[in-house]
Amino acid sequence: MNIIAFYGSIRDKGNSEKLADIALQNLAVTKIFLKDYHIDPISTHHHENDDYQKLIRKQVLADIVLFVTPVYWYGMSSLLKLYIDRWSETLRDPSMPNFRERMRAKEVHLITVGGDEPYIKALPIVQQTQFICDFLQMKFAGYIIGKGDKIGDVLTDKNALNSAAHLNHYFKDLINS
Repeated sequence: MNIIAFYGSIRDKGNSEKLADIALQNLAVTKIFLKDYHIDPISTHHHENDDYQKLIRKQVLADIVLFVTPVYWYGMSSLLKLYIDRWSETLRDPSMPNFRERMRAKEVHLITVGGDEPYIKALPIVQQTQFICDFLQMKFAGYIIGKGDKIGDVLTDKNALNSAAHLNHYFKDLINS
């Protein structure tokens, strides 16, 4: 069972990352911090100097995809959105003819944290992720919404911490089955 986690924050050790750390504790995970990669916007031109192809090739090898993003203006971060936008190109890429079928086998999870009423205002991210999964027939297995503004605030959100611990047990059970 291979897990890949895409982190959409520009902040090191931010709240969404801290919550994901609990969910991924003691697991072998490929962690992709999108801020450390260059991904061009979707276009009709060939992308010679960006990192997208390297990342998508890692993703198709994973069984579980975890998206980790803070709530930015009531949506997922632009880094994560940019990465997902590029999937449109991959759907037409002759070098990846089975992309849709390979994505269909993925299980997707979402972890998001916001400071401004996130249990309500992060719901558009949840819905967006569900629609993305529906489009590619991936299993959207669940989400965690945490509350936190300043770094470390999420560590006081008991519901989010419990949910992250539960997700960790779920992942371990999958790996051990």
